[in-house]
Amino acid sequence: METEGFAIYDVMMQLKNEIHTVGVGAAIGHACLLLAAGTKGKRFMMPHAKAMIQQPRVPSSGLMTGSDVLIRAKEVIINKDTLVGLLSKHTENSVETVTQVMRRPFYMDSTKAKEFGVIDKDERISESS
Repeated sequence: METEGFAIYDVMMQLKNEIHTVGVGAAIGHACLLLAAGTKGKRFMMPHAKAMIQQPRVPSSGLMTGSDVLIRAKEVIINKDTLVGLLSKHTENSVETVTQVMRRPFYMDSTKAKEFGVIDKDERISESS
């Protein structure tokens, strides 16, 4: 859900304190952005968690008119561009790199997520963290 994901992101960016993020289960789409948006050095994934970057989806059009479908498609493109920009910022990858991997679902285990810049540590969270 793009609206909810961006709303949570906006609140996270307003906080002055450190934000620890932990990937548990699957961080897909905007959840992957929220994982990456944590404070550098404080972003983790559990050993068997997955992260996945994907393009936003157009909701089912059902019996919508062609004009309504076009309006929704334009909104999805705007959301995609915003998501690409924010992922680029937080992972320190170029916009081109994020756009490229987003063309198809891009799954990452904790090692790949660390290499891509989504998290900082790909190991179990220690008691001292």
